Amino acid sequence: MYWLYLIIFTFVVFMPTLVQRGLYGFSADQTEEFATLILGFFAFAVFLIQEKRLKVNVFEKKDIQKKVHRMTKDLTQSYSYIGETNRKLDILEQIALGYPEKTSLTVKKQKAMYDSIIEAIRLLGKSDDFSLRFICTTNLEVLKEVKSFPDLALNFSCKNLSAVPQTFESDEFIMITSPRSIDNIISCILIRKKTPNHKIDDFEILKAIASQSLLFFMFIRSKKQISCPS
Repeated sequence: MYWLYLIIFTFVVFMPTLVQRGLYGFSADQTEEFATLILGFFAFAVFLIQEKRLKVNVFEKKDIQKKVHRMTKDLTQSYSYIGETNRKLDILEQIALGYPEKTSLTVKKQKAMYDSIIEAIRLLGKSDDFSLRFICTTNLEVLKEVKSFPDLALNFSCKNLSAVPQTFESDEFIMITSPRSIDNIISCILIRKKTPNHKIDDFEILKAIASQSLLFFMFIRSKKQISCPS
């Protein structure tokens, strides 16, 4: 395209030399002026065509960039989702297969099992402030509490509830309990919200973790032979 402009410019410069006489009744000067005008219109038309093509190319480039950005974002989210799902499966596998033999139930192994449960709740609950409680349903007494941090204080009493549901949500807390009790004992996952709009996507998995936690707790209690009052 630049060569075309150069050719037109060259014709304009050498127009006085090329036009020696008039045409169709016009003088040489008039013929030169008309020829220059025609070349100017031609150059202007070429410029408009080139500008239109440039705009189309810019639009197509932006459209391609948006598609690439959207695909990259989707791909990143897919990888993130796959990684998070694999992490959840690994944690659940550790919990499901982490039960020790009764003869090898050391304090260290109990702590390792509870650490796996706490890590799962932290990932699925999307919060760092939470606790796992084991509650006697007959008097709503907390038999044991495992906190995400040793000095964590959650100002929430299960005794404020007339009946403990499987899920409970307030402006500050989300509570998820095991679907069933064992010997009048349930497990309760209590999560402090980061914001009032804090949402959890894996309620059913957290219920399963609560059930697994209760089974592990009862496994330990069976060794100690301690029961909840009827």
